[in-house]
Amino acid sequence: MRHLQIISFYFLTLFLIAGFLSNGLAQNKTKRDELEQKKRENLTQIAEIKGILDKTLNKKEVNLGHLKAINKQVEVKEKQIDLLSQDLTTLNDELKELIVMNQELKVDFDNLKKEYGQMINKSAKTNKNLSTLSFLFSAKNFNQMVLRYNYLKQISKARKKQALEIDKLRQELTSKQDAINNKKSNQKLVLNSKVSESKALDNIKNKQLEVVNKLIQKEGDLRKQIAERTKAVKQLENLISNTIEKEIKRTRAKAEKIKKNNSEKGENEEELVTSKEEKFTNTIKLNASGATLSNSFSASKGRLPWPVGSGFISEGFGSHPHQVLRGITVPNDGIEIQTNSGENVRSVYDGVVMVVDNNIIGMGSVVAIQHGDYFTIYGKLRNVTVSAGQRVHTKESIGTVMEGQDGTSEIQFQVWKNTQRQNPEKWLLNR
Repeated sequence: MRHLQIISFYFLTLFLIAGFLSNGLAQNKTKRDELEQKKRENLTQIAEIKGILDKTLNKKEVNLGHLKAINKQVEVKEKQIDLLSQDLTTLNDELKELIVMNQELKVDFDNLKKEYGQMINKSAKTNKNLSTLSFLFSAKNFNQMVLRYNYLKQISKARKKQALEIDKLRQELTSKQDAINNKKSNQKLVLNSKVSESKALDNIKNKQLEVVNKLIQKEGDLRKQIAERTKAVKQLENLISNTIEKEIKRTRAKAEKIKKNNSEKGENEEELVTSKEEKFTNTIKLNASGATLSNSFSASKGRLPWPVGSGFISEGFGSHPHQVLRGITVPNDGIEIQTNSGENVRSVYDGVVMVVDNNIIGMGSVVAIQHGDYFTIYGKLRNVTVSAGQRVHTKESIGTVMEGQDGTSEIQFQVWKNTQRQNPEKWLLNR
């Protein structure tokens, strides 16, 4: 009976250790699966940026658009290398846990074989001196005979069970060793990928430096572009501000008229909805449907589709240093998204077209769409397919992207709430 207890103890310990380590491996696997997904997404972005850059380089000489694309290549390559480093760390953790598990299994396997062997030897020695029948019939009474019989059955069953368990444990050891070898192979593959990506990053950085040096030689042209851009940005800002202010005045005038008519009729109905910003005069007075649309748009923050099917953010929101000229700050009321020539530009949400304008030099056609008291702005378009007053739906095409004189295709995308500019990047889905 003592042998049975010892063997049971070993198996209980083994299962507890295996369960603990397996849980750790499962957590690491989940983490590594997430890393693999991020790596795939990042590789897709790398390919997308390279495709856009290659098409641009084939058309024109080096320009600021090229540098923006190269800077983005550097960013995503560095991200890929970081993801590969995380992957290596996770693989190392998994390998360590597998080695520990393998060692624990081996110790328990050796102990189990030893105890099982002792049980067999003791049983064999007993059988030399006393046959099974003699052991049974030498019992003092019937009850003792039954107990001895049950004991012999238990020993026989235990032998068969432990033989099977030892075989399973042997298979588990083989499986763990195979897993260790696979992890080592994966480590080598990931390490090779990291080395390859690092070399590619060095090449891109060399190209980046080359482009910067060429652009520095065009300082006069760059300063002219900055002046033209600043003028266009200001004109666009005025266009949007004036459009929104007119809408504010219109809705508030309508609200006052409704209020006056209701007062004259002795009615208390209020047709327009009071918002949290009602105490401010520079907010749009919404009716019930407008409030519903506004709330729905607001709830979609971080989940809006991109205004183009492919592309990358080539310039962020707010004021930031010029990419080449030192001491020069460039303002941006939205974000620039560089994309492929002729790419469709789409509305990011249901709404009503408020403005279609073609009068801002450098901005191509501009489309402003209202979503309650929110507005989305799409600049640098050509072949606009919508008109003022038209209702549009999410992902509905409103035109195509304009190709600039330097061969770069990018759109200006903005989000406003009443007269307040928002960071569009926080509204769009992560890529």
